[in-house]
Amino acid sequence: MEFNKFIEKYFDPNDDSGFNEIIFQRQAKYKGIKERLKGYYLTDKEIEELFKIITKAEMDMEAIKRKFNGEKYKAKDLVAFENKLNKILKEKYEKAKKLKAKFDEIDAKKQ
Repeated sequence: MEFNKFIEKYFDPNDDSGFNEIIFQRQAKYKGIKERLKGYYLTDKEIEELFKIITKAEMDMEAIKRKFNGEKYKAKDLVAFENKLNKILKEKYEKAKKLKAKFDEIDAKKQ
């Protein structure tokens, strides 16, 4: 479920339990994470793809928590997020390395 759909479904303007505050804190946290990921030169599309994985993992974890009433569990989707992030960063690193090698080659020919 996308975050906006999540808000539409669970946001209660008369909430006094603090749930709405949690939603807004989560939104601020995600915004901060997205800004940090931009520091890795990820595109908006790549960031959104990673956040789809995070959101799915969160929803899966909530379903598991409800099913097992708080027993310990692991979420394989968090590993999928980390693997996807590592793959994207590695591809960007390899591309940058190739570009640097070409620029070095051009510089060497000029000298």
